[in-house]
Amino acid sequence: MPSALPSIGFQAVILCGAGEGLHPFAGDENLVPKALLQVANKPMIYYPIEWCEKAGISSILVLTLSEHHNAIQSYVRSHRTSKLYIQAESCSSFKDNIGTADVLRVAHQKGWITSDFVVVPCDLVTNLNGTMLAELWMTEQASFDGDLGRRARKRGAGDGRDGRRGGLMVAYNTKGEGEVKGQETDFLVTSSPRDDETGTLLDLYPNEKIKELVEFPISYKMVEKCPDLTIFDTYRDAGIYFLPHWVLKFISRNPRMSSLHKHILPYLARSRWESRKLATKLGLTEILTGADDNLEDDESEENPSEEHDVGSMSTMRKRRTSFVAKDEQVEIPPITTYMPTKAPSMFMRRVDTTQIYLFTSLYLAKSDPKEQSSTIKIDPSATIGEKANVTGIDCLVAEKVTIGAKAIVKKSVIGAGCTIGNGVRLMGCVLMDGAKVGDNAKLEGCVIGREAVVGAKCALKDCEVAEGFDVDADTEARGEKFVPFDAMGGVSDDDDEDDDEEEYSEEEDDDEEDEDDDDEDEDDDFGSHRLGFTDKMLNIALDIFGSHRGSFDQAGTPVIQARSVSEPSEHLEPPKPGLLDRFHPEPANWAVWQFVIFFCLLQPLFVGLDI
Repeated sequence: MPSALPSIGFQAVILCGAGEGLHPFAGDENLVPKALLQVANKPMIYYPIEWCEKAGISSILVLTLSEHHNAIQSYVRSHRTSKLYIQAESCSSFKDNIGTADVLRVAHQKGWITSDFVVVPCDLVTNLNGTMLAELWMTEQASFDGDLGRRARKRGAGDGRDGRRGGLMVAYNTKGEGEVKGQETDFLVTSSPRDDETGTLLDLYPNEKIKELVEFPISYKMVEKCPDLTIFDTYRDAGIYFLPHWVLKFISRNPRMSSLHKHILPYLARSRWESRKLATKLGLTEILTGADDNLEDDESEENPSEEHDVGSMSTMRKRRTSFVAKDEQVEIPPITTYMPTKAPSMFMRRVDTTQIYLFTSLYLAKSDPKEQSSTIKIDPSATIGEKANVTGIDCLVAEKVTIGAKAIVKKSVIGAGCTIGNGVRLMGCVLMDGAKVGDNAKLEGCVIGREAVVGAKCALKDCEVAEGFDVDADTEARGEKFVPFDAMGGVSDDDDEDDDEEEYSEEEDDDEEDEDDDDEDEDDDFGSHRLGFTDKMLNIALDIFGSHRGSFDQAGTPVIQARSVSEPSEHLEPPKPGLLDRFHPEPANWAVWQFVIFFCLLQPLFVGLDI
């Protein structure tokens, strides 16, 4: 596709994170990388790459975790063409736990980003026109970069080092048609949007920070300088950021800022209406006046008589001068916000939770009967049994799928190599590659992981079955997660009503491991089994079958020691009688079991003494 953008050396940066919110299907180094998780039978990263290609961006930098680098690199290499160059690099690992700004800081130090750039998350699925966004960004910043990068310069046309543009961010409304329960929203403050879609960012509070606030702090200075402000609390930051190259210098100057969403954009926005001391403290004054570039130029070997195109330099361009302009002469470039509302057919989602994953997959599977689509709805290699009913208008069936006789499949996505038994009923489900569903099972609103097996006559609704897990026949469940015991260490409790987030302290684990050295073989035996746990039983099961089993209070009741690193340990309520009968003896009978175990251990001694 020919580029629709000016020849400015524009670059896209796709960020591929861990994907903890998609556990148990991603979010662990032993699971499929989030960027390669199948969404409507296509790898997740396919959608941002396609978006960049349609926008006319020919250079893409993919930043990954080191554990996932090889797999993602193999995929992106297959998409390189003469018009599209994709480079995959590793900036961090699972253990680093760094943010988006940290990743860009590393990329800047490595020299991987050489021009103005657009940041795109790997979990973005949208049909928004990328070319229109790039043109909007350049138009909105015309006063700061008058020629839009079309004039020749020493360091490359419009590469953002000479220009002093601001940025552009995109946010979308999470309410209305297609609303997904539990979807995150941000607290955005902007100038009154022009034409109801475009404004200037004044402040941004992420979702997690909103939960901590009792009142939203609206600054008097902000109201005084921008009395026509508008507050949005149903929109979410899409993660699309058009940024000039000088922002990388700002990120490098502020190493404590780890996130674009939480730190970089809010502080750039606040610097426009806060006191000049904030801009000076953050290093914006030196960056925008070129004072930091003077230091670089003194160390360089450039010819002092080098000619420059003075006419192409606006008042905000870098100048090689021996003085720094006064703060009063420096205007902080704005962050433009674009919140699309006029396009009813516009679709945009961040696929970072299982609920949004299910919704997005089913949305992409549905086709408009009035429009022609090149997507193959039902692969020719699929085998469909006698009297089976598969609705092609709202289903996707991949290659080598087997569907049994009299099965009914509606509003579902079936991955490659799946097997669906006779008489199965599927409604609004996603089956990942290699999944199997037994005869006469009924599934509604479920996500079934790769190579997972759902037994015959199961009745599951709104459930999640982890990769490789076997659900017993005749199981009935609603809103449950079926997770292998050996994968519980990465289980997230984001779906609990109380939003409790509990994890083991590493120091506590080390202490317990020292005490249980004699039980290593027993631990291995436990780890080889796969036991199903519901959300309600999860915290109890973690203690009983984890490294903390064997801890009891004076009454003989198990004490759960799982806790947050940042919070003191709290004992949870003991399990209700009979809740875990299938896993461990009743607490009241523990004394009897202690005697039995003690007798079994000493029996060889008694035999040897002829007692």
